[in-house]
Amino acid sequence: MSFKDTIFAIETKDTGDAVSIEATAYTDRNEITIGDKIKFGIHVKYRNDLTVEFPKINQQLGAFTVKETGGIAGDKREKDGYFTVEQNYVLSSYEIGRQTIPSLKIRYKSSRGTGEVVTNEITIDVRGVLKEGETAADIKDIFPPMNVPTNFRRLVTWIFAGLAALSLSAVIYWLINKRKNGYKKQSQEFIVRAPHEVAYELLENLLKEDLISKGLIKEYYYRLTDIVRHYIEKRFGLLAPERTTEEFLDEMAHTNKLDDTHKRLIQEFLERCDMVKYARYGPSRSEIQETYDAAKRFIDETRERFEEKEVVAH
Repeated sequence: MSFKDTIFAIETKDTGDAVSIEATAYTDRNEITIGDKIKFGIHVKYRNDLTVEFPKINQQLGAFTVKETGGIAGDKREKDGYFTVEQNYVLSSYEIGRQTIPSLKIRYKSSRGTGEVVTNEITIDVRGVLKEGETAADIKDIFPPMNVPTNFRRLVTWIFAGLAALSLSAVIYWLINKRKNGYKKQSQEFIVRAPHEVAYELLENLLKEDLISKGLIKEYYYRLTDIVRHYIEKRFGLLAPERTTEEFLDEMAHTNKLDDTHKRLIQEFLERCDMVKYARYGPSRSEIQETYDAAKRFIDETRERFEEKEVVAH
């Protein structure tokens, strides 16, 4: 454990008895690359008969996203007579530069009343993913739309006209053939494939294409994201394919169609994919496998909970 900055302490006197408590915020490192996870903890040390209440932190802590909230460890009595208790978190940031984890208020209660103590702030340097010697100018913009020559447009028009004529001929042929042979009306039952069945097939086809071995890592992540987004749309009715990641996560936060576990799972999955697709992050083999496993796990777990068979009779 590496403690940062200053330990903040409060001592109050009430009915002649002293209440002594101090709280320290710390991280396992003070420099990360964008998207990396860091361990953040709050260590509280106190005397006397106190009850310590840690702050409730939602999804955001300054410029940092709270990925995990650990359990509270303690209370332990130290040799100097103090008690200690700890709360741990896992954080991540997608904002480059010097970012600050703000101070937090720790409330405590004793038989003589209540009070609070404030932790220290911690500064973290968040680096980008550009390699040494590269600049933002090295990231090429997309090419502007090409001007299509008039002759080519004319050719396309003729092609479409020909296709339309062929289609019309095929329809006429079908109608004539139908009248010759007679038409038998049959009642047929069509089974609509469940979203998870389609998703499993697409995942299997993606692996067979072996894009990773071919060096098409970004293409692989685009395809994997697209499979999961379309599964979410078909299964839960959320417009995942048409939304940006930020827009979709905002909508997902307000829906009751997914529980908190699956919301966190899909949020981490989309953020991992965006790092590769837009931030030029080069994932390792194990990270690629973890991302694929997260997609399949999400489909596996939600399939059992929301599965329905749809049968349409004609």
